[in-house]
Amino acid sequence: MKPGFTTAATGLFFLGLIGLFMPASGHAHSASFIFTGELVAADPHSIGGMVTDPTRLSPRSMVSGFFTFDANTVDTNASGTVGQYNGAISSLWLSVTNMAGAPYLFSFNPAGPLNTIQVNADPLAANQSYTMATSINNVVPSGPIIDGDNYYARDFFMNLLNPASNVFANDALPETPSSLSPFSPYCNLLNPDGQFRLVFAGGQGDVTLIGNLTSLSAVPLPAAAWLFGSGVIGLIGFARRKMSAMA
Repeated sequence: MKPGFTTAATGLFFLGLIGLFMPASGHAHSASFIFTGELVAADPHSIGGMVTDPTRLSPRSMVSGFFTFDANTVDTNASGTVGQYNGAISSLWLSVTNMAGAPYLFSFNPAGPLNTIQVNADPLAANQSYTMATSINNVVPSGPIIDGDNYYARDFFMNLLNPASNVFANDALPETPSSLSPFSPYCNLLNPDGQFRLVFAGGQGDVTLIGNLTSLSAVPLPAAAWLFGSGVIGLIGFARRKMSAMA
């Protein structure tokens, strides 16, 4: 088993999930979105080792997670077509599997500078959009991901672009996400940022892993925690069995 993928770390992860059930001060109406996706590109390169290294995070790595936000967050933008919801996010958990099938885990960093959701409902815009940006921390491994440098997860972005500009009737913060079909997938020219981005900071500069979503849905908070947690347990069990078979 790789260092960092430990029972203790898994325990800390589930303590974090349990903490999500506690009502947050000032958050009167929490909502939760659960999502899955796949990495499709890396800028300027993948991280975690050489091309054949099973600990590598690279295109085809699978992603799952969920985030919780206050649906009653005040819109700080006076515009009638672009809603700006600063400080809306109260939690986020993210799992990215390496090429061996073992999960790297990341969580919301409340001390970081990013915590916002923006809804652009302008029918005349080139793209209507739903954008979520948040700061994150490493959870498993708790230290850096090694690739000739020390990389720490720093930011997570979800950026859904609707070129037909016909998804959002207004700029209210949605509690139920739209179908993914109206939103542009990753494309070098039309959508170079993909539908989500995971940014790592290192001594040689930032590395951005870019992906597309395969599902996005609203789930009651306890169910989201259970679904995501059981999925991570399965991934950890798979990784342990695979490493034991290779020993």
